[in-house]
Amino acid sequence: MNQKSPEQPIAMYGSVFDYYLSLGYYRMRQNLFTTDEYFDTDELCMYDTFWLRTKVKELVDPSLHKIWKLNKDFEVKISKAKFNSELDNLYETYRKHMKFDAHESIHHFLIGQEKHCDFNAGIIEIRHQKELIAAGYFDLGAESITGNLNFYNPNYKKYSLGKFLMLLKIKYAQELNLTYYYTGYLAIENAKFDYKLFPNIEAVEVLIKQENNTWFPFHLIQKNGLKPYAIWANNKDYGNDITF
Repeated sequence: MNQKSPEQPIAMYGSVFDYYLSLGYYRMRQNLFTTDEYFDTDELCMYDTFWLRTKVKELVDPSLHKIWKLNKDFEVKISKAKFNSELDNLYETYRKHMKFDAHESIHHFLIGQEKHCDFNAGIIEIRHQKELIAAGYFDLGAESITGNLNFYNPNYKKYSLGKFLMLLKIKYAQELNLTYYYTGYLAIENAKFDYKLFPNIEAVEVLIKQENNTWFPFHLIQKNGLKPYAIWANNKDYGNDITF
């Protein structure tokens, strides 16, 4: 009796990956998912979410940013994604110091058990005097880069390494002549993901699925403008407009 051949993973490369990103899909382990809500395990509350992307060609050179200058003496390396004990140890140190509920390991966050998709994945490593102090994983499409997982040594908190990794991904995207940096979703009644509007809110677009999957300039809409499309939000004002 012939055994059934295992299904081959879908190649999430190039324009195929771009297409799904443009519809609000994102990588979860070795698969794609989308959602319109986020459950905060600390607050035990559900929030509405909207997907974001940054138009990298509208940003100035990231090396001109003050955070880049603060970290100019660190060594940076970009390569194909990899996994090893050095990265695992850094992530575990990072996870123990974080106040939010982080995934138990890099493998749990990016790999999991089942493989449905192949991604063109890379990693950025930051070192200080040969010591690994930060790392960030990303995926590439034909016109896009995504931010998947950033982590760093808490002893270097004053260097804003999370935002430095975002700048490095933007710089890499500009060098590759890419168009979009997909950063994931934002919750309109929760500030936990507002850092994704960095470094320039005027270059950020937000996806409104109810408007035929159209991307709009976020700075013209802001969180209050997303309220008509929300499900969980109540009628209170969301506070001041967000600026950087």
